[in-house]
Amino acid sequence: MPVEIRDCDGGIGTTVENRGMVTDQELIESLKNHLSQDKDKFKKYKYILIDNTELTKAVFTDETVQFIAGQLADDSRVNPDIVVAMVVYFAMAANIDLINGISRMREIFINQPCWENVIFRTKNEAVRWIRLKVKISLELMI
Repeated sequence: MPVEIRDCDGGIGTTVENRGMVTDQELIESLKNHLSQDKDKFKKYKYILIDNTELTKAVFTDETVQFIAGQLADDSRVNPDIVVAMVVYFAMAANIDLINGISRMREIFINQPCWENVIFRTKNEAVRWIRLKVKISLELMI
C-alpha cells in the first residue's frame, strides 16, 4: 500500500508513511479515512509524522493540494495544537517530479497557521523534534 497511516503512542500521534508512487487519490482517501472520520480521536493527537523516505513518485494536482489543505484546515479547528514533522530523504533531489510532489505536499501543511511544522532529513531527527515539542517518550518505530 503506497500510503500507510497508523496511530502511535496510545493514540496521541499518527504516522503517515508514503512508499513508492503515491497519487493524489490515494493520499486523499487515506487522510479522509484515517484522520477526518473520527473527530474525537483527532482531538487527542499531539503530532503527525509524515515519512517520505521510501517515496519514489508523488502525483498531486493543484486541486488536490487545495482539497487536502481545506480538509486539514477543518481538522486544525478540531485540534489546533498538533505539530507536524515531515521527513524528506534528500538523495531523491535528482528526481524533479518527486521534489515537485513533495513541495506540493509541504504546501498542504505550511498553510495550516496553527500547526507548527518542520521538514527533516531523517526520521531520527524528526522523532527527536517531536519528543522535544510534545515532551513525551515516543514509541515510534525508527
